[in-house]
Amino acid sequence: MRTRRRFWTTIGGAFALTAIAGLPLACHRKSPSPPLPPPAVKSQPTPDAERPADAHPFPDPTFLVLVGIGSKPPGARIVRVSDDLVLGHTPDTIEFHQSAEPVLVRFELQGYLPVTREVSAVSDSELWVDLKPIPNRHAPASKRSNAGKAR
Repeated sequence: MRTRRRFWTTIGGAFALTAIAGLPLACHRKSPSPPLPPPAVKSQPTPDAERPADAHPFPDPTFLVLVGIGSKPPGARIVRVSDDLVLGHTPDTIEFHQSAEPVLVRFELQGYLPVTREVSAVSDSELWVDLKPIPNRHAPASKRSNAGKAR
């Protein structure tokens, strides 16, 4: 009788532990989430000639866009014209705050003419510039003959 009671006590205890362990799992069931409302339809302005076709119609100044900038030859300084801040050297990828207004940058490299270009800050893009060497200011000296000089 004692063995039988111990057997049923063990079975009952196992059943109770299983029920207790399964209770949190049963209560933790994920309730179905309510359906999302349909997205609001925003009227977009008609595209104008100044804005690229892939440009976002409403720039977000907290959003950063990446612009890959390069030059031929490489190694030119990239300077923001508005505050003369050096942004880097080519080739480089520069982050700009998204804006409908372009950013003016200047490329400077010793022995080459500086070049100023607008960088679109609407979306990720690339800008490549060919730098032109500074022309020689002095024409090569002509060879004068010593025949005209008297000694």
